[in-house]
Amino acid sequence: MEVARKMQEDGVAHVVVASAGSDLIAGSISELDLLRAVIDGKTEAMASDVMTLAAPATIAAQEPLALAVKRMRDEGIAFYVVVDGAPARPVGLLSHIELADYLARG
Repeated sequence: MEVARKMQEDGVAHVVVASAGSDLIAGSISELDLLRAVIDGKTEAMASDVMTLAAPATIAAQEPLALAVKRMRDEGIAFYVVVDGAPARPVGLLSHIELADYLARG
């Protein structure tokens, strides 16, 4: 429930879950993951119990937005974890909604 509250406060549809004691990506939690947790009665579960374990799509912070848009369209990606450094560490999220908003503002 703490994750759901934080997502609602921040107005986001996805969060990245880091491995314990590091900032390396362990998985992600989406609104759909939270809905499944509620349906399954897991509202008191840990983030690691409800997160999607598959690595979320990533894009380097230095990549052009045109590449992000192309990959989203071609690969059906709803959001990226924006990464930087070596090893790649998450620095933010980029969703199709944020991209559309940015492009609409010109």
